[in-house]
Amino acid sequence: MSDMPKSSYLFHSSTSNEFPSECKNIDIAFVGERVDDRGFSSVEEIYSHSKNVHIIKFDPEQQLTLLNDTPIQKQKLVETIQNKKRILIDATTVGLGEILQILLATNKASIKEIEFVYAEPGQYTQQSSNNESHHNSREFALTHNCVFRSVQGFAHQHDNGSPASHIFMLGFEQGRILNAFEQRAVFDLENYKCHFIIGVPAFKAGWESNSIRPHLDILDELKVSERAISYCQANSIRESYHTLWDLYTKIGDERKTLFVSPLGTKPHTVGAALFLFETKGNDKITSLYYDHPKRLINRSRNIERWHYVNVMLLPNS
Repeated sequence: MSDMPKSSYLFHSSTSNEFPSECKNIDIAFVGERVDDRGFSSVEEIYSHSKNVHIIKFDPEQQLTLLNDTPIQKQKLVETIQNKKRILIDATTVGLGEILQILLATNKASIKEIEFVYAEPGQYTQQSSNNESHHNSREFALTHNCVFRSVQGFAHQHDNGSPASHIFMLGFEQGRILNAFEQRAVFDLENYKCHFIIGVPAFKAGWESNSIRPHLDILDELKVSERAISYCQANSIRESYHTLWDLYTKIGDERKTLFVSPLGTKPHTVGAALFLFETKGNDKITSLYYDHPKRLINRSRNIERWHYVNVMLLPNS
């Protein structure tokens, strides 16, 4: 077995009650669709502090990137960021597919540093339940879930019966993981090992139950033990990245593919994007398995706090 590569990113982060001052002198910014209070606030702040802002969108069905509503070739994105010293991604509105495309472009442009801003929600939209007595009755209207597929360059085909491991980063929506299992077909749990990451500590005290309760039935059905569950700070890009690395070293196997499904918080999703990008091409194969959900209008209200994260690739990495 070849030696495991070491993680190579250095993180600098800060939190504040106002839009981070670190984001006010950037060279280029990427934003996505605005669907709620924090999305509108974040995008408006970015436009007010930068003259070079681009709306980026990734179409998972066509595996196509759009920049300002115009389909572009991958090289166009590289040229757009070429020679830019400070690149900001609005993690509040930009999704996983778009982040992966930007990471690929920064690599080709030999850019070693990228920055993220994220507005943490004050409150998520909760649906009423017809069965309030059931212990899994808490439901949230956050996304319209879609077909699970990967992103070109981060995909590895799974053949039923082949040994594999799968890490699910859980959020509030039970439907997403149910769709994941349904679309992957029946697992042979002896050969297909599942591991789960839950956002604890949560954004707010008590919110961790919103991630645990909706999934109790499926975890019970899979006979998941405590050893198959990890806990990771919900609002930390750095911690989610390192948690995935820890699991990679423990359960990764050169004979198996390690699938990753970031179905939880956006900071967890960003950490997963960095992890997948870094392990791309390693002897221990990693692959994205993701539903590219469409975020619902007014899915959250207000802003609890702002997060700024600078990610730097260490020298000789």
